[in-house]
Amino acid sequence: MKKLFLSLLTFCCTVPLQAQNYKKLYDRYLNAQVLVNDFSGAVLISKNGKIIYQNAFGLANREWNISNTIETRFPIGSLTKQFTAAAILQLQEQGKLNTGDKLSKYFPDYPKGDLVTLHMLLNHTSGIKECSENPHWLTINPNLPIAQLQDTIMKTFKFEPYDFEPGTFWKYSNSGYILLGYIIEQTSGETFADYIQKHVLQPAGMNRSGTLSQDAIVTELADGYSKNNGQWKKADFQPTNIGFSAGILYATVGDLFKWQQALFRGKIISEKSLKLMNTPNHAEKGAGYGVFIDRNFNHKVIQHQGALSGFNTYMAEYPDDGICVIVLTNRDTNLDFVPKGLAAIVLGKEVIPTYKRQRKTITAATAQKYAGNYTGDGLPFPVYISEKNGKLYLQLYREVELVPESETKLYIDEPDVEIQIEYIRNTLNEIKQVYFIEAGVKTEITKVL
Repeated sequence: MKKLFLSLLTFCCTVPLQAQNYKKLYDRYLNAQVLVNDFSGAVLISKNGKIIYQNAFGLANREWNISNTIETRFPIGSLTKQFTAAAILQLQEQGKLNTGDKLSKYFPDYPKGDLVTLHMLLNHTSGIKECSENPHWLTINPNLPIAQLQDTIMKTFKFEPYDFEPGTFWKYSNSGYILLGYIIEQTSGETFADYIQKHVLQPAGMNRSGTLSQDAIVTELADGYSKNNGQWKKADFQPTNIGFSAGILYATVGDLFKWQQALFRGKIISEKSLKLMNTPNHAEKGAGYGVFIDRNFNHKVIQHQGALSGFNTYMAEYPDDGICVIVLTNRDTNLDFVPKGLAAIVLGKEVIPTYKRQRKTITAATAQKYAGNYTGDGLPFPVYISEKNGKLYLQLYREVELVPESETKLYIDEPDVEIQIEYIRNTLNEIKQVYFIEAGVKTEITKVL
């Protein structure tokens, strides 16, 4: 009995201790982001269905000095797409549509509509032109009558040339998800807003979430901001209605956690439908239905970001690890890195908080030694470092300068980008080890000869 009592005591003490440790690590990591990168928003992390950390930072409204809280509502942008996808899968389960249906079934006059399926719209392989590439997109009057607004929105992409033949490639497409919203309305007999509210948000218990519209008053909704040359300013106005089923929802971090729990516990769609949703269009990584399937630090992740003027959002599920990471911000920022650092902490990795860096110089001879192609386990992309006129560049989708912060460490000097390269030397000044550092997590890399 004494041993049993001691075991229970140890367990009861360990759980709060783990929570305290997580809070300390997350506070340290995020407070550094506030200090260095002016992070502003709300964060929630869960492990095995239990919230292990939630907190808010910065201001929801800078004019009135109102702080963000975990109850603050944020426009979630393209996170809306997974809700739209779930609605399509619900309607498929009800026999009202099929993901194999042709687009022409719902829009008979749509160009190449016989070649496009709902499946292609869902996983971005339709080739339909992206609406936001049309310069008239943001000039649409969002207060037009519904039928006229639908026609006006569709005209921004309907008659544009396809980017590729349907099903032969993939390209991210808001246009495809706007079409899916109209198909939801056709097949359900309800407006998109009503359908999502009654059949998706309510079953998930998301009572602090909903759809945005131009004239609606949403209490405790954060305002969006940007920061240029050290000065805060209100984000540029962006009509919400025209985003429709591709990006019209708002939510709190707590409600998105409820969504994740409801979705993965079969309260919204069946296990079979969830598997369809989380199947990538390319092996190992690619677009599913409203989500992307990838790997971070060699761990499978199902994730998506959202972006509107003045807002950036992120939500991810690490299914093999039972981890959920939710980050909602109300400023223009880059969310490629902070969520990775947050996940790495609960994955048990050592994470170096960000810090203010100052430019230094290195010799051309040193730069030449550092250049090369590197490989390593779990890298997000190949590390190709080139040297030009004594400067080093990392090849991403473009060449990005690696700026020295010391004789042995370099970084990308761009807002909110957390990538560094570190060279460790021995006593003979020879390069002993090289590390790629992303979001504060070190990965050893080796030079390819």
